[in-house]
Amino acid sequence: MAETQVPDEPAVDPRRGNFRLKHVGEQNIERQAFILDEMAARPAVRTLKAWVLAQVDPAAGETAVDVGSGTGEDVVAFAELVGPNGRAVGVEPSPGLRAEAVRRSNGVRAEYVDGHAEELPFDDESVDVLRSERVLQHVDNPTVVVREMARVLRPGGRIALIDTDWGTAIIHPADPDVRQRMIDYFLGGSANPFSGRQLRGLLADAGLEITGETAATWIEPQEGARQGFVSMMHLTSAEAGVITPAEADAFAQGLAAAADRGAFHLSLTMYSVSARKPV
Repeated sequence: MAETQVPDEPAVDPRRGNFRLKHVGEQNIERQAFILDEMAARPAVRTLKAWVLAQVDPAAGETAVDVGSGTGEDVVAFAELVGPNGRAVGVEPSPGLRAEAVRRSNGVRAEYVDGHAEELPFDDESVDVLRSERVLQHVDNPTVVVREMARVLRPGGRIALIDTDWGTAIIHPADPDVRQRMIDYFLGGSANPFSGRQLRGLLADAGLEITGETAATWIEPQEGARQGFVSMMHLTSAEAGVITPAEADAFAQGLAAAADRGAFHLSLTMYSVSARKPV
């Protein structure tokens, strides 16, 4: 997010030869928008979005940027606060998502530009407010990205990041050994699965002053036992030889049976940290 992680359609990364989750940008546009809308509606995400907006507190006339802006929801929120004399800009590398954001932002003073988090299309110290959500989990070198964000912030500028820590995943019920082998396989094939716990250090190391931090728990509904990421995890793990076909079947059947009686559990912790650039 944002460069966001899609909790379904796992793939094999030919560069690593192992499992990774499929990035939203690899889906068709309709699918991308659907996934982003579904994720944005989750209570944990809504809680963190609201917290971030309060922390960065865009003011009239300021320049506010969302890095990895997706369908533009958060850019529209910025536009309402910075007013006609400010700028609300979304940075998004997907042409399809930018087009969808423009369509959804009809009548709103919002801009959408091509760009990547590693090389933002802004001058030094030209941005008052910056947010980025679920982007760093897709980045091989988050230190470079956060330093780039710090570069474009004006002195006194505010920044807030949101990201998931996939190391906090809890899946129940499942055989502990099978579950751990699958999780280890997934974590080993992800670009930056522990991004959530790194946010504070990344901002501090970039020379920014921490102003706040919080967390929210993503809890998957019962239907998540049969669809989404967890419902595919066992298939990919079995194909890779991480677990046996029999273990894969037992895993899937156990989650489905638990969901039937309302006992399935999948949760993840998402974190957010805010900071300011020293004057």
